[in-house]
Amino acid sequence: MIVMVDLNFNKEFQEKDELMEKRRVLLLDLKTYMEEDTLRKGFSKDFFAYLNELSFRMLNGGEDYYALFMGDTYREIDFNLPFPTASVLRGSKIQFLFNPQIFLQLEEREAVAMIKHEILHILLKHHGREKALKNKFRKLAINLAMDISVNQYINHLPAFVERINSVNMRFDLNLKTNETLEYYTEEIHKAILEHPKAVKELLEKDQVNYEEVHDRWVESEDEESDEVKDKLKSTLLLASRNGVPDEILRIVKDQLKGEVPWTQVIRKAIRTLPKGKKKTVTRVNRRQPERMDLRGELRNHVPDLTVAIDISGSIDDKSMTDFLKEILALSRAYSETIRIIECDNEVRRDYVIRNLKDMKPLLKRRGGTKFSPVFSYLKEENLRNTLLIYFTDGLGESKLELRPYHHKTIWVVKGDKLSLKEPYGEVVKIKSHKEEGDAVYGLQVMRALLHDWAR
Repeated sequence: MIVMVDLNFNKEFQEKDELMEKRRVLLLDLKTYMEEDTLRKGFSKDFFAYLNELSFRMLNGGEDYYALFMGDTYREIDFNLPFPTASVLRGSKIQFLFNPQIFLQLEEREAVAMIKHEILHILLKHHGREKALKNKFRKLAINLAMDISVNQYINHLPAFVERINSVNMRFDLNLKTNETLEYYTEEIHKAILEHPKAVKELLEKDQVNYEEVHDRWVESEDEESDEVKDKLKSTLLLASRNGVPDEILRIVKDQLKGEVPWTQVIRKAIRTLPKGKKKTVTRVNRRQPERMDLRGELRNHVPDLTVAIDISGSIDDKSMTDFLKEILALSRAYSETIRIIECDNEVRRDYVIRNLKDMKPLLKRRGGTKFSPVFSYLKEENLRNTLLIYFTDGLGESKLELRPYHHKTIWVVKGDKLSLKEPYGEVVKIKSHKEEGDAVYGLQVMRALLHDWAR
């Protein structure tokens, strides 16, 4: 009898054993350090080798985004950190700090979870937002709020890390997922004032003092400085070269809510726009009704959807942000393919997406706006049955050069009015909003991850 051996299976366990052995040796070094106050020469080098091995396993285990992100940072050891990891944004570099005494206590998947934890703090710009909250709320409330904001998207966290459920139980709260950092902070701050005993119990926990977990962040420079922004952008682009993790897409999708009720808009379009036929078992075949094995047909009321995006020079960043919010909301409401047309005074690009990941970086913004080229293009492409959703600031010609050939148009306007005297369709205006909270920061992250597609 021949026994087949799965070499990949054996290789995986061999690599895992090697990683565990490196960790065991480092833990023995720490034991000596604690007893004799001397650290073996070469400990730092071996610890960073352990991180490299962990990163390599992340690359092979589907966590390549986080491994690539960490690989573009300066890693340092700090035995005074009250938490396994921390980060500092300093000019053109991102410092990723580790306390080996805590980090090496973690199992492999817990260590990976803490790396993801720190990276999500950076992505959601918590370093700068913490500074904005400090003068109004207690530091403990801010720290807890920041951690539960990111931890709801991470599995396999260590037991000592606070989660929404643990904070709810500790302070008699009913916080839900997908809320903003600012909302969490305010609610936890009020609860802290009402439950001093719970605060004392939390701060007396052996492993982590939540008053201090983000203290090193004070060294970070302004996230809006050109150097920091450029570094974050380049790191995000490097990390996302193989795709964007589902949890980051979830952060954006969970937080961003557009103004337009796209589900209702599409449902209304379905009533008037048939598209072909679909097979059904509820009807007999009209040509051969005696054949019960043949399926009948029903009209398939699925609208053919085209989204035109005005990329002219008059579109500012805030307007483009609002457009992208609505497109994200639209992609959630519509499960079929969407045709994307980028245009200014002419059609610049035309492609099809199935989901948000298919979205290409927007072309560079150019000159003036003309609406007619899009309408001419739809006619040339024989898109008679398409529903056109045109995102624009409204500043174009006053009259179309031709009557629409396609089924229907919805104008989504960010501005005072649409310049067309006869729009041949419905006009929906979207308002300006104060940019704050996870929603806007999530969108900024997504824009960077998708190669700055809003620029």
